[in-house]
Amino acid sequence: MTLSVLFVDDSENVLSGIRRMMHPMNNEWKLLYANGRNEAINILNSNHVDVIISDIRMPGVDGTQLLQEVKEKFPRIIRITLSGYASDELALKNSKIVHQSLLKPTSPRILRTTIERTIRLKETLNNDELQKVVNGLDTLPSLPEIYIKLENEINSPNTSIDKIGNIIVNDPIITAKILQLTNSAFFGLPHNITNIKQALSFLGIKTVKTIVLTIKLFKAFEEKNNNSQIFKEVWEHSNKVALLSRKIALLKSFSNEDIEDSYLSGLLHDIGKLILLNNYSIDEINLHFSKTSHANIGAYLLGVWGLPDSIVEAVAFHHNYIFMEPEFFTPAKIIFIANKISYSNHINLENLDQTNINEAITEFDKEDGENLYES
Repeated sequence: MTLSVLFVDDSENVLSGIRRMMHPMNNEWKLLYANGRNEAINILNSNHVDVIISDIRMPGVDGTQLLQEVKEKFPRIIRITLSGYASDELALKNSKIVHQSLLKPTSPRILRTTIERTIRLKETLNNDELQKVVNGLDTLPSLPEIYIKLENEINSPNTSIDKIGNIIVNDPIITAKILQLTNSAFFGLPHNITNIKQALSFLGIKTVKTIVLTIKLFKAFEEKNNNSQIFKEVWEHSNKVALLSRKIALLKSFSNEDIEDSYLSGLLHDIGKLILLNNYSIDEINLHFSKTSHANIGAYLLGVWGLPDSIVEAVAFHHNYIFMEPEFFTPAKIIFIANKISYSNHINLENLDQTNINEAITEFDKEDGENLYES
């Protein structure tokens, strides 16, 4: 079936510009255009639409309200914002309304790549094989209680760093791990972080919350499994990839938000291994599952939990060499490279710079035949 994309804006001039920009895609996609919410809903009611791309600031029903309506009435449609206002883009980046956010002006190539990448992610997480694997698992974990408490406190109108910190310090294991990570040499701080409040100020609430989630998951799975050495190895590898990802994102001059997402994606990229290890032996995993199974399962779980799409995407694709154009770096691409670098014997991790990032991209141009626990 031909891909159908609906563009929504309140300006006919903008829509005309989008028509011209997207003209080369007319032979590949069905392109639809709507001036405002009412036209958009009429088109959605009478056409099959795969992707909707809407401006945010529109009179009457704005783009946020429209995409919320689309989410409720047409939940299978991929929702992307295209805005000329950076503050709007940042406000919606992590919301559960949109799948992707783009800033105006953008190039046809970036727009096309974003659409294709988002569709591929959706297909990856909804394919029949993955559903069978997930349905066959004995256990699929729920969000840890402390994470839910943090989420509720963060969303409280009277929240504060002190209140958030008080939830964390009640768990001494998590407190110690967060301080250990924060004081890692990779962060290069001039002085040690000695308490959770300082860690929250330095790392940010979102990062600390996701570190809490990661630590609790590793701890819960380790307690249920006799072979704790495997979980230790997966944890150490995940932490290494997270730190490498952060360093690459910094070298690539990513925004603070994308640097954060790159680090968090690195921490969570092998979470699917924990799920498989909790249900199967290593021999069974390497015999019955492909190398990408743990990536898809981990991404599926994070998607169910409502983590940002940029993180879910990076976890899903950390073994797939996709969209690797030099000018189109994403957290997903960074996790792929960092994961490969972590196993390299001839790339200096401590002195990682732009030159050996490019060397890494060249070196890892083709996938190799590692099994689950070598990758």
